[in-house]
Amino acid sequence: MRVVLFVAFWLQVWTAVTGYETGAPAGRCVDMTPGHNVPPQSSPSPYTIIVSNTTFSTNQAIKVRIQGPVYAGLLLQARSGSNTEAVGTWGVPPPNTQHLACSGRDQSAITHSNRNSKNNDTTYTWNPPASLQTAYITATVVSNRTTFWVNLRSAALTGVAGGSNAAADPKMAVTPVLFLTLLMSTVFQ
Repeated sequence: MRVVLFVAFWLQVWTAVTGYETGAPAGRCVDMTPGHNVPPQSSPSPYTIIVSNTTFSTNQAIKVRIQGPVYAGLLLQARSGSNTEAVGTWGVPPPNTQHLACSGRDQSAITHSNRNSKNNDTTYTWNPPASLQTAYITATVVSNRTTFWVNLRSAALTGVAGGSNAAADPKMAVTPVLFLTLLMSTVFQ
């Protein structure tokens, strides 16, 4: 029994010292803290989330990059509003990264798969779900075990009107027909 407790204790210490070398666990999806047993940086982040487009539709993937110094780890999600659940899916992960199932959905987040450096050229691909109106990309970026920034946000992303991301509103679908009917009735009076 003592041996089991001893091994369990040292495994806990080892994780606290080294962090999660092979990626964030799903238990970190909501608060996006790495669990390194040190607080996040309070200084302004040197990292910025860059998106290829601030509007989206269901069939249009958004390219995402983390601009700044090289980094060792990350947790990357798309969210909507103040909701902490991940939305959409991520495309094939770049080298040194992998999918993570957040909010019970496969491929809903990206995390690192090792401590190898990732840089400005590392591009991630987010695929928005149908019927989503607004979103943002959020990330935790880890420079090293004791230096990381949490909950970084991209610019707001907006679903394009008339695309498959537009809300299903029967009044909006009828409006063009009504407009044309009114126009035709005034022209042909």
